[in-house]
Amino acid sequence: MEIPDHAKDLYIWNGLNPGYAMLYRKVAGMAGVLIYIYVRWQKNFPDYITKLKSDWVRLDNVKMFDEGFSMDRKTKNMALRKLEKEGFIQVEYEPGKAPLVRLLLDVRKADISDG
Repeated sequence: MEIPDHAKDLYIWNGLNPGYAMLYRKVAGMAGVLIYIYVRWQKNFPDYITKLKSDWVRLDNVKMFDEGFSMDRKTKNMALRKLEKEGFIQVEYEPGKAPLVRLLLDVRKADISDG
């Protein structure tokens, strides 16, 4: 059975690649996997006012907790810094606000060797 084109972006598993998730885990542990899954999931929701989808997702601790993606803020920040250093994500920090995150990783260019 073929999934219709209009429905492909409505379901998170369409864009959730286990290979990506394991690369995020290799760099930042389970916090990296949670960040990857949460951002991929949130990217599929359009803005409630503009109805446009964005590549940027705000990683709000309260919203993440409410959605079942809770983690300590220090763990989240350490994972974000590791993922940003390795080029997996881009992060924008604003004083007093949750960071904005955009996924950048292209698996075809990633070094996935164990060494």
